Amino acid sequence: MKFILLATNASIMSATRRPIGRLPDDPDLRPIFIAAYQEAIDVGRARGVALPADARDTILEFTRHLPPTMKASMALDLDRGNRLELPWLGGKVVELGRQLGVPTPTHSMMYAILKPYIMGTPG
Repeated sequence: MKFILLATNASIMSATRRPIGRLPDDPDLRPIFIAAYQEAIDVGRARGVALPADARDTILEFTRHLPPTMKASMALDLDRGNRLELPWLGGKVVELGRQLGVPTPTHSMMYAILKPYIMGTPG
């Protein structure tokens, strides 16, 4: 559950360059949160991880109650021009999805957007 939360939230906060704030309630971003959580859940289940039936709703509700100024460490690294944890977070969802035949279009899109920054700010 923690990985699903972290992989998704770190990617969305990095892509938007915003703290969590009201991002999960934004009508244009809420479907992205929902889709990305579901992709990570589907990958986990395909890998044999036992997740609760209400995993997505539980994680979404938890996210809505995070401190509004909270920013994932990966988003902070992006702001600072540092190397990103992307390959081990959203990138891992994409990699495992490919291995397991589970579509991950939302995580794949966020990975592609953030990929140029994996090693820090491009020179």
